This record gives sequence, structure tokens and C-alpha cells, in this order.
Amino acid sequence: MTHSAAINASKPCFLVSLDFELFWGLKDHVRLEDYSENLLGVRKAIPGMLSLFRQYGVHATWATVGMLFYENRDQLFDALPSLKPAYVQSHLSNYSHLSDVGENEDSDPFHFGASLIRKILDTPSQELATHTFSHYYCLEAGQTVETFRADLVAAVQAAKRFGVTLKSIVFPRNQSNPLYLRACSDAGLVAYRGNAPHFLYRPNSSAKEKRSYIKRGLRLADNYAPIADIGPQSPSHNSEGMLDIPASRFLRPYSRRLRRFEHLRLHRIQNELEVAARSRSLYHLWWHPHNFGINTTENLSFLERILEKVAALRDTYGMTCPSMAELAAETISHSAAGAK
Repeated sequence: MTHSAAINASKPCFLVSLDFELFWGLKDHVRLEDYSENLLGVRKAIPGMLSLFRQYGVHATWATVGMLFYENRDQLFDALPSLKPAYVQSHLSNYSHLSDVGENEDSDPFHFGASLIRKILDTPSQELATHTFSHYYCLEAGQTVETFRADLVAAVQAAKRFGVTLKSIVFPRNQSNPLYLRACSDAGLVAYRGNAPHFLYRPNSSAKEKRSYIKRGLRLADNYAPIADIGPQSPSHNSEGMLDIPASRFLRPYSRRLRRFEHLRLHRIQNELEVAARSRSLYHLWWHPHNFGINTTENLSFLERILEKVAALRDTYGMTCPSMAELAAETISHSAAGAK
């Protein structure tokens, strides 16, 4: 059992975290031929997002799968940990799909992302975080804390190739496991994206999630209407020394089928931002770069309207836009000052 203590922020803050995974995050449930357009579109979407983040002063956190850090197949295979997860559902393991990997990023833009990582690092104030090395699932039967630790070691080493010391983690499929936070802390991580405190967003194994048709339908509706009233949120420390920075909302991508409801989707987010600003709490928006891989113009335009609202709240309420690592450093500093 991990205990947590809420932290009162001096200013409201807006956070963005992105689950950057390319095909490593989709292999267990999507065919490449059915999703290749989205994945190829990431190479246009990421520069567009980075441009907006620079323009509006957003210090985004890019939680990146460690397998993306390598230039070619040989480098990747040399970096694989010797201890690997043994999921009961073996197809969940990306190690069972390694035969699909091409030679390098030019020939296989679905499994390699070094050039995109450089674009992120070349943009001021962007945090490169981890989405684990292998897109590791922490709630699936068969995996253990020992294999999770080995995965984190590989992720840390992958980031060091780019001179990055990892500070934050986003758990794949939001499968945050409180029993594994000590391993995160031991690996030098200080912050993670927790789940919104509502039963609709409680983490599940993939098998349970597939059976939750009603729950998934309600989550879809919650993007347009106030189904789940989460209310003001704050980061909290747990007994393992990790800062839980809870998610507020998944930024659902533009849908032509639902385009008549786009104003409701925007209004929902803008209202939640207003509540966060007035209550001096946090608002944590997240999505995957591949969500913007198609309908990229519409998605970037929608994102900019959100950032325009954030800019207005910055002027009125002093809303800040830190990365997860920056928020963790700030709260640690405040805690230390308060203890004196």
C-alpha cells in the first residue's frame, strides 16, 4: 500500500504529456497496414506540435518508448535486456515481434524514431521522459517487478545515448502499478502520470479493458458531456518518494464522423481549464503523437485553441506550463522550504 499526500500548488498549472511509441505501442492489437497512415503522419505532426509548444511556452513531457532511441536494428538488438517479461498472453510482448523490425529509420519509420527524438531535444524546454523500454505492461499476468526493473535499466541506458537523464515515467496503457514505484524511484525517476480519480479511468489489464464496453462508451461520451466530474486536482507524493501527477483528460483526436460535436469537445476542455485556474490546481492533458497522424491540420488547430485558452488563463490567473520533471522539482523545493 502506498500512501500519498496532496500538495497545494501556489499557482495553477497546465501540463502536457505525450505517449510517444510509434508501432511499439500498437503491435498487440492493430495491423500495421491498417494504421500506417497515422504512424507516417507522426513525422509531420510532431514538428507541428513542437512549433505550437514553442509559440505558447508549453514545456511538454515526451514519454518515449526506449526502443525508438536506436539508429538501426543491430544497435537495438544489442541493447535488449536479458530479462524479459513473460506475459501469459505472449502476443503482448514486443519481444515476440522483433522479426518485423527493419534495418533502420529510413527503411522502417514505424520502429525507429531517433530523428524525431532529436527534433524534440532541439526544441527549448521539452522533457524527454520514458514510456518504458519495451512498452511494458505492469498489470498483465506473467510479468514481475524483476522484469520491470530490467526494462527500466534498458530505458535509462537508451536515453543516455542522447545525453538525457530520465526523471519522469508514463506507464503504457496507463497501467500504473503502485507496487512498482520503488523500482521507478531506484532508477532515478521522480514523477509519474497517475490516473484520474474516477472509476471510468481506473487502470485495467488489457483483457478486462476489452470487456468494458459500457465503460469505454462512457469515456467516449465524457469527451463531449460532463459524465465524470473529476474536479480540481493536485500532485501528491507517495511513500516511495514519487510524485503522482494525475491525468485530467485524454485529448481525443478529431473525428470526421463526430465533427458536429467539436464545439462540445472544446467547451468541455476549456471549462475544465477554467476550473483548474480558478482553484489554483493542475490540468494534465495527454495524447499520442500518432493520434494527430491523420487529420493533422484539424488536430493542430484544435490544440491551438486550447493553448489560446491557456495563454488567457496565464494572463488572468498566472497559470504556468511546466513539464512533469519541472513540476516535481518545484514541489520538492517547496516541501524542503516548508520543512525548514
